[in-house]
Amino acid sequence: MAKRALLAMGLGLGLVTSASAAPVNNPGAYPAAPSDNAIFEVLGRLEQLQSEVQQLRGMVEEQSQTIADLQRKQNNMYSDLDERMQALSAAGQPAAAQPPGDWSSDVCSSDLAASVPPATAPAPSAAAAPTPAVPPAPVAVAESKPAPAVSANEKERYQAAYDTLRNGHNAQAVKMFQDLLRDFPAGEFADNSQYWLAEAYKINREFDAARAAFNKVVSQYPNSSKVPDALLKLGYIEFDLQNAAKARDYLTRVTTSYPGTTAAHLAEKKLAQMSQ
Repeated sequence: MAKRALLAMGLGLGLVTSASAAPVNNPGAYPAAPSDNAIFEVLGRLEQLQSEVQQLRGMVEEQSQTIADLQRKQNNMYSDLDERMQALSAAGQPAAAQPPGDWSSDVCSSDLAASVPPATAPAPSAAAAPTPAVPPAPVAVAESKPAPAVSANEKERYQAAYDTLRNGHNAQAVKMFQDLLRDFPAGEFADNSQYWLAEAYKINREFDAARAAFNKVVSQYPNSSKVPDALLKLGYIEFDLQNAAKARDYLTRVTTSYPGTTAAHLAEKKLAQMSQ
């Protein structure tokens, strides 16, 4: 009897244990548990996405800063190149300005040399000596003085506008180059002034004004050394505006019409980049 009682008690305990464990194993007994896990999983994914978005924003900001730094370096490169060109042209200006003076002095010396034989042969004829030597000298000096004054004024104003642009005062530089072109439309620095006016527009991302200004360099100053650079910048502008066909036309024109120049080399690199 005792054994039967113990067996019955064991069976009862087993049934109670199985009954109490049944709700745990039954997935329908606690419907909230799976939904809580799903919510936690979604929240975890959202946090992960937020962190990834923040990382991407940081990368975009870094790339924007890098692009801005590259643009500054490019502007400095062109500025240094233009400075060197201006230094070379300035070094060549005295040589270009000297031939008229030297030519007039040669003429005067030849006149004097031509007048020497008559003066040595007939010594008494002193009246013929003053007439050829005195009048030409004042006329030559009077005609040679005004031109350097105007050129110096234009050069000083151009240098001031160029320095203003290089120092980052783009709006002020635009006004200065516009005034310079108005006062010296056919001046010695007109083509350079037109080019840097277009460059100032481009830096300000005024693409329509920059495009028109660069086109003026090409159309109004076809023999200028700035024409290849202007065509290159027109290609860059069209590329930035996603006009790939026009960009290729301008860049190809640079490589075919001005081979061997720095602008042609840069155009080739841009075309290779576009074909990738």
